[in-house]
Amino acid sequence: MDERRRLAKEVELAATPDEVWEAISTPEGMSVWFVPHERVDGEVEADFGGGNTQAGQVLAWEPGERVVYGAPGPDGEPPMTLEFLVEGRGDGTTVLRLVQSGFFGGDDWEAEYDGFGKGWDMFLHNLAEYFRHFSGRPVANVVATASTTRPGAEVWADLVARLGADPALGDRVRLTPEGLEPVEGVVDLHIGSVLLGVRTEQGFYRFMVDDAHHMVNTIQYFYGVQVDRESRSAAWQAWVDDLAGAPGHGRGR
Repeated sequence: MDERRRLAKEVELAATPDEVWEAISTPEGMSVWFVPHERVDGEVEADFGGGNTQAGQVLAWEPGERVVYGAPGPDGEPPMTLEFLVEGRGDGTTVLRLVQSGFFGGDDWEAEYDGFGKGWDMFLHNLAEYFRHFSGRPVANVVATASTTRPGAEVWADLVARLGADPALGDRVRLTPEGLEPVEGVVDLHIGSVLLGVRTEQGFYRFMVDDAHHMVNTIQYFYGVQVDRESRSAAWQAWVDDLAGAPGHGRGR
């Protein structure tokens, strides 16, 4: 396999190896920083919002050190795998390494590779910030995703207009999405016209425009608080659906 199609990331975390292992080896732990996960008929299913789910199996398991997830292909080989490696450090921190293999072989695989890379940067940042600010608290997730035929730059411009702000990293911000409660916090993630992340007193809000896959989504994490996930998810899904639609339906500010 072309080495460029093997995406590797690592992050140093202010957590013990046991805490990191819990975060990457259980559905509850994965939900804390990634997307909602649950066990379904012996498989682990991830919910990416908007009816988009993906199920996989545990292909390798070395307790406390290594786990590999994947979905076996027709020839018995996984077309894509996620490998997590946990390494404790003597100073009380832990290094988590992630390796994703098996990218599709189409002409646009490099765009797919870049898109996954940005996504993992966000999710690993979530994990680091979780241990820094919300460690030990259970999570309630809200996820909304929609496909779009609009150019990414156009969707992004509409997104920040509808949120009422286009802040920079480190700014304090008050987002005002129409029909939804305001979001107040600090911008802790900002990647060009791709990703905006806000840390609030209760958790994280993430907004992403994925031009390579023609999608727009929001993933939200609420730690240690009661959240009506069903109604909140429905409201944000309607908001994202409208954003993904024709420009004539926009309610930009």
